[in-house]
Amino acid sequence: MESTFPFPLDNPIIAACRQDRITHAIESRASLILLMNGTINRLVSPQFQEMSQSKPILVHIDLVRGLSGDREAIQFIRDFVRPAGIVSTKSSTLRAARKEGLPAIQRVFLIDSMSLDLSIESIRENGPVAVELMPGIATEAISQIKNAVDVPIIAAGLIQRKDQVQRAIDAGADAISTSYEELWNTTVSHPASRR
Repeated sequence: MESTFPFPLDNPIIAACRQDRITHAIESRASLILLMNGTINRLVSPQFQEMSQSKPILVHIDLVRGLSGDREAIQFIRDFVRPAGIVSTKSSTLRAARKEGLPAIQRVFLIDSMSLDLSIESIRENGPVAVELMPGIATEAISQIKNAVDVPIIAAGLIQRKDQVQRAIDAGADAISTSYEELWNTTVSHPASRR
């Protein structure tokens, strides 16, 4: 299935980082930043707001201290943090974000064929703008999910080398999320059919 990635991507690399590495992620060639931790106080700070003007930042809301994933938390994030979008594993958080007009990426963990089937069903129910698929080295699963849902796929988890990045892209991933800083400046070629 064809889908359009919901954020601008000059490079399909997403820098997944902790709050203390965000400056390095901004300086990298990665197109987006996935903030993997933090506190609500730091997210509403002027420094964070200034950083978010430099490069789009996605906030993994499940890992932010001081927030729950309910509708009021989503409204607060949308109105006061103003990220490019959020990432969550929780269906209720994803649905609340959709209702509040905040782009949401669903993170799914694949451990067996049953989790693959349940993930496809959950993606269809939750309506995320993209799916972050873990582990990202499961290239056959990338192809299966890409063929089953009309949602962009982000491969994440255990991606440590450039050849793994390229294999995930070749399998159908639209982007790669990695915490390996050495890969944040990697350039990757997309198959001609998906440009």
